[in-house]
Amino acid sequence: MRVVLFCAVIVATTSAVGSPPPATAALPHTVLFDRDTFGAACYRIPALVRTKAGTLLAFAEKRISGVSWCHDVGHIDLVMRRSVDNGRTWQPPLDQPPTVVLEGTDADPAAPATRGNPAPVVDQATGAILLLSTFNPSTSSAVRTPYLQVSTDDGRTWSDGLPDTSARARSLAAAIDHPDWGWYATGPGHGIQLRHGTHAGRIVVGTNFSDEDGRAGAQLVYTDDAGATWQIGAQDIRPNDTIVPQELSLFERTDGTVYAAARDNTQTEDGVNRAFALSRDGGETFAAPFASVPGLTADTVQGATLVIRSTADGDRYNRVLFTAPTHPTLRRDIRVRSSFDQGNRWQTVAQGTDVTADVYSGYSDLAALGGGEFGLLYEGGTVDARDEVRFARFTEAALGLPDGATGPTTPDASGSGNEAYLRGSPTRVAGRFGDGLDLDGTDDFVQPPFAESLAAGTGDLTATMWVRYGAKQADQALLWAYNQGTSVSQVWLRAEPGANRVRGWLQTANGSAQVVSPQAYDDGAWHHVALQRAGGTLRLFVDGTQVASAASPVGTVSPDRPFRMYAGQRLDGTQRLDGTLDELRLYRRALTAAEIRDIWQTNRADVPGAVLRLPF
Repeated sequence: MRVVLFCAVIVATTSAVGSPPPATAALPHTVLFDRDTFGAACYRIPALVRTKAGTLLAFAEKRISGVSWCHDVGHIDLVMRRSVDNGRTWQPPLDQPPTVVLEGTDADPAAPATRGNPAPVVDQATGAILLLSTFNPSTSSAVRTPYLQVSTDDGRTWSDGLPDTSARARSLAAAIDHPDWGWYATGPGHGIQLRHGTHAGRIVVGTNFSDEDGRAGAQLVYTDDAGATWQIGAQDIRPNDTIVPQELSLFERTDGTVYAAARDNTQTEDGVNRAFALSRDGGETFAAPFASVPGLTADTVQGATLVIRSTADGDRYNRVLFTAPTHPTLRRDIRVRSSFDQGNRWQTVAQGTDVTADVYSGYSDLAALGGGEFGLLYEGGTVDARDEVRFARFTEAALGLPDGATGPTTPDASGSGNEAYLRGSPTRVAGRFGDGLDLDGTDDFVQPPFAESLAAGTGDLTATMWVRYGAKQADQALLWAYNQGTSVSQVWLRAEPGANRVRGWLQTANGSAQVVSPQAYDDGAWHHVALQRAGGTLRLFVDGTQVASAASPVGTVSPDRPFRMYAGQRLDGTQRLDGTLDELRLYRRALTAAEIRDIWQTNRADVPGAVLRLPF
């Protein structure tokens, strides 16, 4: 048994796509399957699931012999270890052989055969674990056949899942294979059970194959009856080698769309070998053929995905993880990278989180452990990526939180749960209504969280606040949202006493607009300020009265994920406010003039549509 620990040093930042990652060393790991142990030349192809009862099941191929060391063809058994404490201890113990889940041929379990490509998935309705895998003779991989096993006792025992037989496994060749196909691969890595939309409850698994003409194909297979019957769903059989999708990892978007992440075997350009396709009908068809994923640099190797946050589950934002070696041509330097917009864009290599201090790494799989922890099962080693199969446990904080460091917060009275962080050391003082927040102009500011509910997008919006200032003449940011720069989408409101004005700005990819007040209101008295986009017009209100308007461009003001929003400074930490704020609000609609006057005059609390209200 070998248990290897590396100390992880984590520094939380306000990292976003395009910003530096948290500083981190390797994640601590435990070796679950070690080369040259228990009769194996090596162990490969990890897969990981957590059962409905909370048990972790870690699968691998035990490669006993082959045409060369650790080869894909040869005597290979499918093995497993279980953990009932989220990976802290394992059964069988690590100094004992792993459990053999499937070996041999249908007729003779002792006969050498190739059993591999584990693709487990948990049926959350029944608790059953379905395990797809493939079989071929130990002497050739020319024809491979998909098989199914089912466990109804939390992974302790496995059968073919049929009530009238006690067979170890069931061939699915007649259901999801084709007589003329040669190569066939299930997964590898976990499948998914859909949770949203009209096909909620359906189990979907990614596979790939080669047809009678030698063309590479990728497909989804699914079951609507807990594995009793299976169907071939979405297929993409490539007419050429522009993209060759293999080894699919699936996740579900908030609207029920299935995202299929693929290894692209063409490797036409170093590091450009990730592809994706979407299914909007529960895995039955692909909306379009597989396309390249720009910017997701990786070796030509399997990668794993996992949803760890979803607005469909009540989270503030969406986050999907992706793991794979990041070297463009070698199996080295595995990292965890994130997408905050459900796979449209991914973090760069530099923004990802190191998994291992060793350079060698390969296949991987991910699982949610509960309690804010996540598990990663991956190939790694100091000499070769096939040295070991390791397990690492981590939290989201280890990856970098989109809002940066946690700390003191101020409540959100809108009902949206968007309590904001108080940065620096702002002081609670008498506000316009109840308490207010005094900012010192040096390091104090308010940071509303990254939350999808705060993304104004292409729609109308109204931002309102009370402000009292006048101690200095420099530009001072009142509210800055989404982005910053000369050619980016953004919204901001700034006091510019040196120019005797308050200025509002809105910008999209289609242009920009500004509104300017006739004076700066820097007299040390309370003033109510509102910036609004209503249709094609940008408006500025001060003390309940419209003081400026301009034509506003169409398009989204918040395309990036994760975005940031600050009150009291610009996003780059400059132009800090020396003054007091009260009743900061954001509405994703255009308030009427009467509603704005009511908020100014009486602090009206029942104006509908607020997604942020900070009374301080």
